[in-house]
Amino acid sequence: MSLYNYPEYYDAAFNYRDVALECDFIEKKASLFGLCENSSMLDIACGTGAHLEQLGRRGYEVDGFDISPQMVESAIKKSELAGLNSHIWVDNMVAFENDRKYGVAINLLTGFNYLLRNEDALAHLDRVADVLERGGVYIVELYHPRDFITNRPSTANTWMESSDQVEVEVDWDRERTNVDVLTHQTESSPHIIVKDGEKSFSIDMRDKYRIYLYQEMRLMIQCNGRFELVDARGSFKLDNPLDNSRDSWRMILVLRRK
Repeated sequence: MSLYNYPEYYDAAFNYRDVALECDFIEKKASLFGLCENSSMLDIACGTGAHLEQLGRRGYEVDGFDISPQMVESAIKKSELAGLNSHIWVDNMVAFENDRKYGVAINLLTGFNYLLRNEDALAHLDRVADVLERGGVYIVELYHPRDFITNRPSTANTWMESSDQVEVEVDWDRERTNVDVLTHQTESSPHIIVKDGEKSFSIDMRDKYRIYLYQEMRLMIQCNGRFELVDARGSFKLDNPLDNSRDSWRMILVLRRK
């Protein structure tokens, strides 16, 4: 069982995200660093389509894909209700199929961290470069490395959120293992309690992901050779640089297609 099988509870659990602020950031960085006229966007690992819908409502042509059929189904419904003409499909980050060219690609909520091997990360960057116009930008949100190599996590990984009649309590880092110093991979067993009206049940998952260091990402980008790193931020607030301060709680990289 996985939270990704329940899009409505996923949306409730991550209701704390400020989607409007994050889309403001995407628009600003695309305008500041983009060097192509194509303004269409690709939302990679789009989940239930919250950002896809918001950006579509702002007038952009936005497509997206996710590996979860349930999440894609939810994203399609949101797109249709918003009157958008988005292409949304089930696919993976390493070898997704699409021949369209975009001016912007986004990969939010730490989707990149699920690329476990060097080969996967490099293949992914190559595939994104294939669908981006020259001068297009790729915005990637990753975990801040501090979360896993120090005892000073950036965020609380237990939280409670509610939406309408649904209440979701999340312990995302339950039983998290130490980071493997050779593979940089870690595992946890997220535990989610859902209360939906009179119904109450729990969801237990197994989550495996990789921690990327900043210098490691710089080297990945150099090895790929098709992008340049043009900006690094610590949150979706425009004035927050990537550093070791408490305000810097994510590692958000802006890449530009050469």
